[in-house]
Amino acid sequence: MHPRCQLLSGRLSTNGLVLRSAQSTQRSYATSTTTTTPPVKNPLQRRRGGDLGSHLPKHVIPKDAYIPAYPYGDHALFKQANKGLYGEQMIQFGNNVSEDTETKTRRYWKPNVLSKSLYSVALKKRIKLRITSKVLKTIDREGGLDEYLLKDNEHRIKELGPMGWALRWTLMQKPEVIARLRAEAAALGLDQATIDKQWPTPEMMAQQKAAQPKYLQNEAFEETAEQEMWNAEEDEVPESDPTALTLSSAERKAAAQASAEYKKAVKAAERYLKRGLVDSEEEGLKLAFVRAKERAEAAARLQQNFQAKVGQQFSDQQVQEIRTRFNLPNIKDRTARKIAYNQAKRQQIEELGSYEAYTETINAEKAAARAAMVEEAGGLEAWRASRKAKYAKLIEEAETASINDMLDAERRAFLENAINKADRAIKAKTSGGLDAYVESTLEELRRSQLSTPTTGLNELFQTSGAQRGAGTDAWAALVNSSNRPVVESRPNA
Repeated sequence: MHPRCQLLSGRLSTNGLVLRSAQSTQRSYATSTTTTTPPVKNPLQRRRGGDLGSHLPKHVIPKDAYIPAYPYGDHALFKQANKGLYGEQMIQFGNNVSEDTETKTRRYWKPNVLSKSLYSVALKKRIKLRITSKVLKTIDREGGLDEYLLKDNEHRIKELGPMGWALRWTLMQKPEVIARLRAEAAALGLDQATIDKQWPTPEMMAQQKAAQPKYLQNEAFEETAEQEMWNAEEDEVPESDPTALTLSSAERKAAAQASAEYKKAVKAAERYLKRGLVDSEEEGLKLAFVRAKERAEAAARLQQNFQAKVGQQFSDQQVQEIRTRFNLPNIKDRTARKIAYNQAKRQQIEELGSYEAYTETINAEKAAARAAMVEEAGGLEAWRASRKAKYAKLIEEAETASINDMLDAERRAFLENAINKADRAIKAKTSGGLDAYVESTLEELRRSQLSTPTTGLNELFQTSGAQRGAGTDAWAALVNSSNRPVVESRPNA
C-alpha cells in the first residue's frame, strides 16, 4: 500500500469500495476528551537548539586543522570569489551595439553578489557568506546549504571554490555527516573495508592514532597560505566571546602576548627546577622571565639552522615530486621540504628498527659535545653547580637592577620589566593562574595609559565631549593655543 494511503482512516474492501466506520467520521480537531488521537505537531513551528547567531566562515572553520588543498586552485582573475560562494561566476566583458550605427561600446557585467546568512543543520550555526543569486537559487533547489556543499559531483566541486571546499571539509568532520556518507556508500554496494578506509568514524580514527608510534602521534601539518580563507575583510570579534567585546585592540593584543609569555615561563621554570638549577619555583619563574630573550634567540637560531639543513638536503626536483605524490600542487616550498623531511625521518626509523635508536643516532654529536663540556667542568655535579651559581648571579643582578648604576639604560629597563613580570606571575600562580596574570597585565596597561597624557588629536576629540560638560574643552584649548597671526606673504591663509 502506498504510504499516503495508510493515513486514510477505515479499511479497503475487496471490491475496491471504501467502507468508513462510524468512528472514522469524527473530526480530528474535535475537543472531546474521548478521542485517543494524538495531537498533530505544527510543521511550521521553529525548532529549538543550535546557535542561531550570524557567524563568519573564519569562526566556523577550525584554524588549527589541516585542510587538503583545493584541487582546482584559487581564482587568479576574480580573487574575491576565493572568499565566497560564487559558482564560477566572474566579471564578463562585451560590447553595447547601437541599432542605428552599429557602434560598439565596451561594457562589463558583474555577478549579483549578496551577503546572506545561511543555516547549516550539521554545524547548527548561521554562516554569513558572500554568495551570488545564482548559487542561492541552487541552494534552494538542493534543499539547504549542507546539501549543496556535500553533493558528490565533479561540477559541484569545481564551482565551490576555496571557501566552499573548506566549508565542505568542515561539514565532513561531523559524526552525523560521516554516518550519512557511510550509509549512502553501503547503499551503493561498497564493501565494508572500503567504507571504513574512506569514511572512518571518530572512534576508528582515535584507535588508529593510538596504534601509531609515539613519534607519529604529535606530527601536524603546517598551515599554508592557501588555507587562510577565513581571513575576513573586517577584523570582527567572535560572538561566542563576550569578554573580548569590551577590550580594545591594544588590550586584546596585550592579553594574547601575556598569555603566551606566562605559559612559556611556567614551562621553563619547571625545567629549571627539575634539572636542579634553581631551589624553588619562584626562582625558576624569575630566571625564566630574565632569560626569555635568550631562549627566544636560541629558538630562532635552531629554526634557522633547521631550515638551512632541510633546504640543502632536498632539491627542487624532490620538492616537486612531493607535490605530485601527495597531490598538493599549491603548498609552499617550505612545507613541501618539511613533508619530505618527515618522510625521510620515517624511513630512517624503519631502517634502524625503533625510535629510540633513531634518537640515539641523531643526538650522538650533541651528546658527545655535552659530555665534553661536563668533563671539562669536572663532572655533572660541578657543571650543575657552576650553572646554578651563574643563574643565581643573574637573578640577583635583575633584582638589584633599579639601584645598579653600572648597567646601561636598556639593560636596566629590561631587567626591571622582567622582575615585574616575574612578581606578577608568582602572585598569579597562587591565586588564579593564567587568568590572574592576564588580568594583572591589563590593569597595569590601563594604569600606564591613564598616567600618560593624551596629546593626540583623536584622543582630544574623543574626550572633548566629556570635558565640555564639565566646563572645559580640550579641542577648543588646542585650537586656541594654535591661533597665530596671519602672515601676509601667504595668499591662502
